Amino acid sequence: MRNLNRVYPDKPETWKRKTCRESFAELGRTIFELPHVYLRSKDFLLSRIEIKNHAALLEAEARKKGVILAACHHSNWELGALCFSMIGHTTDIIYRTIRQPALDQFVLQARERFGAIMHPRHNGLRWMPRALKSNHCIAVMVDQHLSNGAPVPFLGHEGRTTTMPALFSNKYHMPVVGVALHRIGRGFRFCLEFWPIPMQAQATNEIDCMQTICDSFAPVIHQRPELWLWLHRRWLYLDEMEQNEQPYNIQGQT
Repeated sequence: MRNLNRVYPDKPETWKRKTCRESFAELGRTIFELPHVYLRSKDFLLSRIEIKNHAALLEAEARKKGVILAACHHSNWELGALCFSMIGHTTDIIYRTIRQPALDQFVLQARERFGAIMHPRHNGLRWMPRALKSNHCIAVMVDQHLSNGAPVPFLGHEGRTTTMPALFSNKYHMPVVGVALHRIGRGFRFCLEFWPIPMQAQATNEIDCMQTICDSFAPVIHQRPELWLWLHRRWLYLDEMEQNEQPYNIQGQT
């Protein structure tokens, strides 16, 4: 509710409470669908997914510079992460390891079983130049709080954000493509949507670049807010600042 109040201050309280409940319901569906996501066949999963604007990703790959796939926690994001390799794209994905080794190994095998290559966050990025040379897709979540990230507004409010997509897009002239998985109705049916994110014309530095990427997700989230993970403390930095009653500005300086 804190997040909804921040992003939608003018919406009625009844709307925000309904959206809050629906967001938790969406998370429940996602959790109970994990056996399908982790265990069912490629044919079964693809039969439940429509693809919209696949050409945006194919055109980016045709440049032979690698592709940054920017994603967020929208609907069943675990299924979304599987989609790239299921439809034929060699994809490297940065992930956070699970503290229970046995569970981490099971989830890792499930995520890689169609060809995705998973990289633990703590291992760094030494693998990336080789992946780019091989024209891989690099999938990155851009809606996570990162304590040492850059101050970039997300849905109109400053959040600490990874700058990795901006760094590599600027350095290697990599195209950036946004992607989101939309649930169709309330069942196990989805639409996987891609859209190009033009960088050179709009972004002149890393902050501007990340702002362009983050802004491209605003229409997606506003269209069906209940599909986004509102319980995530995306604006933890602002929460802590407000709790301490310290003023802040857009550069994150007190």
